[in-house]
Amino acid sequence: MGEQASKIGKKLEGFGEKLFTGFGWNELARDTEIQCARKSYHKKQTHGLDLLMNFSNPYLGCKQGIVIECKNRQMRSITQAEIDKWLSELINAIECAQSAPELIDIKSDDMNLNTGLLLIHANDAYNKELFDKYLSNLKVPSRRNPINIFIAGNEEINRWNSLRAKIEKDYSNNFQFIYPSIEGSNMEMGKFITINQLYSKYVFAQDITEIKRSEGGVEYSVPQVKKILLSFDEISSDSFKYMWSMFKSFQFQDAKELVFMFYPRKQDDVEFVRDNFIKTLYQVVPAIKPEIESKIKIDFIDNRNMSPVDVGGK
Repeated sequence: MGEQASKIGKKLEGFGEKLFTGFGWNELARDTEIQCARKSYHKKQTHGLDLLMNFSNPYLGCKQGIVIECKNRQMRSITQAEIDKWLSELINAIECAQSAPELIDIKSDDMNLNTGLLLIHANDAYNKELFDKYLSNLKVPSRRNPINIFIAGNEEINRWNSLRAKIEKDYSNNFQFIYPSIEGSNMEMGKFITINQLYSKYVFAQDITEIKRSEGGVEYSVPQVKKILLSFDEISSDSFKYMWSMFKSFQFQDAKELVFMFYPRKQDDVEFVRDNFIKTLYQVVPAIKPEIESKIKIDFIDNRNMSPVDVGGK
């Protein structure tokens, strides 16, 4: 099994291995083989699990287990038929993993395992238009018990890696994601990001830094709270207004620093944000005041498909 583990390791390298542990997910198993419980239906003797991970989901009230399957191919090898096959195999693997005796010592009683993530990475020239066409024509096999499958291509993988790198580079160990109140749930915070948040257009977060002060010759630290809103939406004046309305609805404007972090996709996105974000907030009703403007910081997540100059880097 050592040779197979080596192949899996190489397949994960660069886009799967460190990505989700960097977001606070727990790795439970890697390169694990389980017996197929439905051999006549699945047409297999065993299933191979690239990665089995979990994280605490505040909205489910339990740990959410997720089987991650990683495919690293040339774009010409990523076809409609292959994606359909990979999707079906992942669903079948999850179906058997739910009751697999090989995972009894790994799975906890409070873990819900009905989610999969299919990572498809083109290791040469990525064709987004073609990839999106494949996804729109997916053949999804039906199941009696629902299984949720998320699919990510180069665009999502690059965005998530850039987000993880940004947090590690520019924010403190106190950085936490915020899980807003939904349908009566309490607002919570944690080190992990949920799978749904990874696919969201907007994600809330918080960071706390220490400011040094002195009084009477005694130096002490004062915590400074930063409320952060990450935007992966299309950059426009309308999105600026929506971001500010969400910020106010959660009363985050009381923080010492208000950080609005953008992910640019077009060459002029950074310039547009810098020229128009504050200007737009002065045009909303009621408009922001100068004391609010003084607390606002604009930040950008590196888009690896653009040059450092385009995203405000050096």
